Amino acid sequence: MSSSQTRLDRKLNSYVLLEPTDKTKDFLGDFLEILPPGGKENLEVDILECSNDEKLRQLVQSIKTGLLIPLKEQGGKIPTEVTLSPHSGVEDSIEDLSSQSQLWNRCLERDGNKCLATGLYSHAHAYPRNAVTTYLEAAYIIPFALGSFQANHRHRNTAIWVNLRRYFPVLRNMCFTSEQINSENNIMMLDNDIHKEFGHFRLIFEETGTPQRYRIKTFPDTVIKTSRLLPENRIINFGVHNGSWELPDPRLLQIHASIGNFLHVSGQAEVIDKILGDFEDCDELAPSRSTNVEDLAMTSLAY
Repeated sequence: MSSSQTRLDRKLNSYVLLEPTDKTKDFLGDFLEILPPGGKENLEVDILECSNDEKLRQLVQSIKTGLLIPLKEQGGKIPTEVTLSPHSGVEDSIEDLSSQSQLWNRCLERDGNKCLATGLYSHAHAYPRNAVTTYLEAAYIIPFALGSFQANHRHRNTAIWVNLRRYFPVLRNMCFTSEQINSENNIMMLDNDIHKEFGHFRLIFEETGTPQRYRIKTFPDTVIKTSRLLPENRIINFGVHNGSWELPDPRLLQIHASIGNFLHVSGQAEVIDKILGDFEDCDELAPSRSTNVEDLAMTSLAY
């Protein structure tokens, strides 16, 4: 065992619970388990740099409010507007929306006008006679709201990207930044109900060892109706049906799967859902959602 591992074990094992419900030590241990090697090393450094138990609690808080809560809160949402600059004019906005529509059409063409998870056809596009159809949506693996075009959330997004790139260094290796959010390799066409479950990390795509073959994994909180739509063996194969467009990147899907597994193994999925549900009903949360959910959560998160 390395000296750093020994110090890490000593640091976590000597942690004193603030109260019986304090999950700081378990949270950090579970998060270490799901991270890739580079991310695990970075978290180990972060833990060892904590000078006391309060600093460890602050580290957990920063991961929750600067990564997990915003990803879960923003996932599964359909982009309603694209603004590349706060000074963009009407013509620029129209051009941006047209470009986004073209991108989605390319992904539809790539996926054969079908949901990648269920194989159901889009009701709004060409489909074989007697085919079962559904409503398809463009599902972003890394949420659309983290894109560079979201000028009103750049400060918040900067903190999220720092955490994403620190704990999932593959994003740096593949040069994937906020500029690449609106890219084919970050988009998959999904049934609207599947999209919602995927966006909230209640459904993930796990690698099988065979390129472009995935096992769909659901959790106890996955909506039963959604589960019934999936293939019985939960195995799906990705492929380009038409065109020459990029498939969803397996490295991005692996990040999504790691976070989904962590949220459920650690029990944080339920904790964060409760926080988001409470704020959804809170008078302080404006209909426009301009109130920062992460900042509000700082006062109520349970360890």
